[in-house]
Parts: sequence; structure tokens; C-alpha cells
Amino acid sequence: MLVLIAGITGFVGIPCARSAFARGLQVRGLARNIDNLPEDVRNRLEGFETLSSPYDMAAMDRATKDVDAIVCSFAGLPEIFMESQLLLIRAAERAGVKIFHATSWNYDWTRASGSHEIYDDMRGFAHHVAISSAIKPIYMYTGAIAEYYFKRSRHDWDPDTKTFSFHGPSTFPTRYTTAEDIGNYVLEAITAPDAADGGFVRVQSFEASPEDIVLAYRAARGGRATARLNCLGSVKDAEDKLNEGRAKHGKAGWPNFTRHCYQYHIPARSWDYEPVDVARFPNVTQTTLEEFFRRNPDV
Repeated sequence: MLVLIAGITGFVGIPCARSAFARGLQVRGLARNIDNLPEDVRNRLEGFETLSSPYDMAAMDRATKDVDAIVCSFAGLPEIFMESQLLLIRAAERAGVKIFHATSWNYDWTRASGSHEIYDDMRGFAHHVAISSAIKPIYMYTGAIAEYYFKRSRHDWDPDTKTFSFHGPSTFPTRYTTAEDIGNYVLEAITAPDAADGGFVRVQSFEASPEDIVLAYRAARGGRATARLNCLGSVKDAEDKLNEGRAKHGKAGWPNFTRHCYQYHIPARSWDYEPVDVARFPNVTQTTLEEFFRRNPDV
């Protein structure tokens, strides 16, 4: 089986590639710069197509030729998610590809219209493809991506002071999935007998409250280090900050207030889902929060 991973250099694309290699599959990459890949991935690729721009249809046509499945892990920017991904699915149509996993790793973005600017794009993409394409994409709900919260977002985790910031009660759990587990779930989904039927997959690695984070971090560090909590206010405070951000920055300024979308809507349960498909993929061993901290000593 030959799998195309579009956006392979990203923090979801790389684990998907490694998971494919572990299953003995061939992988072709599509991204802007092959040099952004670690050697263990770069050296095992069947091929790589360089994307000169988000609208490089020629590269997409070359990349989709003769592949059996496509995993689109393009960045969650509106023009890339909506426009580039739509161009890629049209290239998949021309190439006769039936299995297409769309960029979708988040909470249940089909709920609460208007609650998140990028979720609205996800919903719009899924709707447009459903009425205009013979391809039935796979979409996956994963909750929060653990690596994003603890490695990419200082609004949530300060790696210098080991402080986790949040709104609402310290006992409220958030659903998380690690990038490695996402890679494994994606490969299970695209190699399943019914993969071409598409649909929604609901998974997670673990649930953890801010208080759970403190306990797991200390345990993972053998009691030698402690995480701290920083409550930024109530859930209502987060809602007020979100509304203020929207009023001040408008839709085009969404990066300035997106963090408040999560800080409000996760504890408000606006997008919650049940990870019912964990049982469907027993080959995936769920990473625990403590394991995540042990495997990432830099966090």
C-alpha cells in the first residue's frame, strides 16, 4: 500500500509516516521542504513532491499519482485548510484515489456553529465535499493534541516555570490525544476494510484535569519536579475574553483570540464527544498522561 501524506513535515504528518513504516507500508510525502523531515522519515520515503505554494496543483497531481490512500495533515490555517485541501481532494479524484483522511484532529467541530472560526471552515469543507465529491473522507476527533498544549502553546503550558494555565474548575478534565497515538489511529482508519466509506472517528489517549497534570508530572519526574497551576478565572471570564477578542479583532484577527475559544468551550462542553472508536482499534495502545511526560523530558 502506498500512502501519500500531505503536510508530512508537520507534527501530525511525521507520526503518521512513522506509523505507516511500522506497518510495512510505502510513504510518499508532499510539503514545502523535505529538509524539515527527520532523517528516519526522509530516508525511507518512496518519493517526495515539493509544494511551491498552497495552490500548486501540478505538485498535487504528481503526488497523488498511483497512491492507494491520502492523509492530509496540512496546517490548520484557513486558506490551507479550505483551499489547499480542496485542491488536493480534486487531485485525488483525478487520480482515482478512494481513501482520503482529512485534516480534522480536534474536538467535535460539527457542533456549536460560530463558536470557533476554524471549526466553521472544517464544517464548511466537510459539507462542500459531501455534496460535490464521490470521495468520502475520514474525519477524526481527538480532543486537544497533547504536543500542541505542552510544546507549542505558552498560553497553556509554560515550560520554564512548569505552569499550566486554565479557566474554570481545576478538576474539569480535557480530552487529549498524543501525536504518536494520532498517527496510529490514522493508519488503523485508512487501512480498515471500510476505509473508503469515510465517516467520523472518535478517539483519545487520556483525559486529564489541571490537578491530574500536577500529579502525573510529579510522578513522571520521580518526585524531583513539580508542576504549578495558574487559574486565569472562571469559565464565564473565558467567555467574556472571547467575546472581547472577537469584537476588537474581527474574524480576520482570529489568531488573537482562538485560545479563548478552547478555554471557554471545552469546560462549557460545547464540542464534547465520546471516544467510542477506541474500542474499534484495539491495536492502538493509548498513551497515558504520565507516559507522555516521561517520553518528553523537555516538557
